[in-house]
Amino acid sequence: MSNYKGLYNDPNERARVTYPYVYWEDAFSREELDAICEIGSRDLIEGTIAGKKENHDGVADTPKNVGPVSNKSVRSSKVSFHKKNDETEWIFERLNGLIEMCNNRWYNYDLNGYEAFQYTEYHWDEEGHYDWHVDSQFGVLPYDNLNLEMRKLSLTLLLNDPEEDFEGGELQIGSPLNPETCATKKGTAILFPSFQLHRVAPVRKGIRKSLVVWVLGPKFK
Repeated sequence: MSNYKGLYNDPNERARVTYPYVYWEDAFSREELDAICEIGSRDLIEGTIAGKKENHDGVADTPKNVGPVSNKSVRSSKVSFHKKNDETEWIFERLNGLIEMCNNRWYNYDLNGYEAFQYTEYHWDEEGHYDWHVDSQFGVLPYDNLNLEMRKLSLTLLLNDPEEDFEGGELQIGSPLNPETCATKKGTAILFPSFQLHRVAPVRKGIRKSLVVWVLGPKFK
């Protein structure tokens, strides 16, 4: 039984080996992007990474000692999280359509959904960056995370202009030894498998703003 969702008129493209990333330009208008920034910039907090909350040398990871921790050498950013409500519903509806279209065309993953988007700012005066990492979650999850599905598809939407608002901050995918820099402009959405190694290079000037979504689904099989 086929896993494809609907007919597609370039079956050879859909059957190819997984693309490291795909992109869609002008996913939102400039006015819409500014509105997302206005919503996202409220109640910013420090971005964190998953790790051990304390030093537990020789002790296996457990839900009680694994969780979000601050490590500015790995990640320096400000973030806020936003769920679907009357104010943000239009953002979710647009993202849903874009994700479904790109997934059906290029990845064909079994996806469930996501409950929030992350708004992120990288500030040059705080050495804003996010070093090499993957979005997929492995091992023990924090005790307060009851989700049993995994991150399968990641989306990042650039909200401001790299030529006017900031310098640096390139999204790079692949390998630290041979990275591929994604050519982006304001309003470009990039989608990639959540197990793909990637980073946001240090911002050298200004503030880089983006929206990020991690789409969940059942385990790969």
